[in-house]
Amino acid sequence: MTEENNYAPLKGIKVVDWTQVQSGPSCTQLLAWLGADVIKIERTNTGDPTRNELLDIQDSWSLYYLQLNANKKSLTLNIKTDEGKKIMYDLIKKADVFVENIAPGSAERNGFGWKKLHAMNPKLIYASLKGFNEGSRFEDVKAFEPVAQSAGGGASATSWNEGKANVPTQSTALGDSNSGMHLTIGILAALLQREHTGEGAFVYQSMQDAVLNLCRIKLSVGLTRLKVGKLILTLMFTSLFKTATRAGQQLPTPWVTQNGLLILALMAGKTANYTRKKFIH
Repeated sequence: MTEENNYAPLKGIKVVDWTQVQSGPSCTQLLAWLGADVIKIERTNTGDPTRNELLDIQDSWSLYYLQLNANKKSLTLNIKTDEGKKIMYDLIKKADVFVENIAPGSAERNGFGWKKLHAMNPKLIYASLKGFNEGSRFEDVKAFEPVAQSAGGGASATSWNEGKANVPTQSTALGDSNSGMHLTIGILAALLQREHTGEGAFVYQSMQDAVLNLCRIKLSVGLTRLKVGKLILTLMFTSLFKTATRAGQQLPTPWVTQNGLLILALMAGKTANYTRKKFIH
């Protein structure tokens, strides 16, 4: 591969990354992979909380932190001091993108809200990731993975029924990394729009909406309660079974019946040997 056709699509794009934990860093991680120059702003003394999480190897870097922050530069700043603010403002004046996912209202209180930064750098793409939409009654509520999954319906799609209640089983990062991916798409669209308008833009993504987007089929059919854990009906296969002819064949989609789940299968011309009763789950 020549240098000419190995050109990173976001080469030359400067990103100030004021995010932490997983949702925001997963967004800026994607931008870094696409070639952007990402400077991660971390608090003094402690840095990003994930630096001290999942320390699998003693006296080594956190794999959790590295997975979300590789390809980035890191700068520790105390943005509550005049010196820290000045350094941050100087970076933002030269940046193409500013990304934040700190507590609701905190950016504005510290002098880094959209209106102020837009006046400072009219071409800046300001990207904000929060738990809930602006104007929502939960607008000021902090959110992490379990909250986002519960508010967006993801928890009900990966749960077990225990009596009258569903017990969520958190698996993939539907709230965190999925939200970051949605925000990345918005940033890319805003960068393209800037090519035509010459102006920056405000991009906002809520974690709740990102989870809702992945649950749209489930929600559209009005499915509110599942009989089986970790099973999204009409979308997912049940299990893999080894057979005499073909190993690892997937069972087709289960159908909801009055008495439970009915699984239909074609068994190489031997369907007459199977009765309806045997298919009841």
